[in-house]
Amino acid sequence: MNKDIELRVQHRSSRLIIPDVEDSKEVGPIIDYADEPLLPLVDACRPLVPIIFNILAYVSSALQSTPDTPSDGLTRDESASIFLYTMEWEDEHRSLYSILNETLRTADREQLQPWYKYLKLLLTALVKIPCAPQMTVWRGIKKGLHLEFPRGTSIVWWSFSSCTTTLPVLENDLYLGYE
Repeated sequence: MNKDIELRVQHRSSRLIIPDVEDSKEVGPIIDYADEPLLPLVDACRPLVPIIFNILAYVSSALQSTPDTPSDGLTRDESASIFLYTMEWEDEHRSLYSILNETLRTADREQLQPWYKYLKLLLTALVKIPCAPQMTVWRGIKKGLHLEFPRGTSIVWWSFSSCTTTLPVLENDLYLGYE
């Protein structure tokens, strides 16, 4: 596979695949974000300026793409916070979701402090969205974890996860592929 195609495949699969899960270590819950005030998206993201490339430009783009009164019943800032999470950054820069999920998986909870204001807004928005009916969802991991997580046990992921309800999506070479 040539480098250009390989990079596109890596970029495309990053939402559904966790490359490796070496951090089976215990990490504590995140509760301090709950004490943060609920702020507009631009203010909630200001602490992320030193962490995320061009974050305020992406915030502006997310807000411009979100109607003043979203049909989902959320405020504009709440809806835009979800939109911002889903956005891809320019190829040479890591997106918000990538950096946030990496930070959520670290044992050093101090690294999460700059994220608290954004997390308050994002989680406030997500809580307002109605739950989907119970179903099986799939998340790809390039490692055999079947012994660590027996069928029927509850699993807690310390990151937001993109999932699919269709297993063949993950069986596609673009996602799990061959090593």
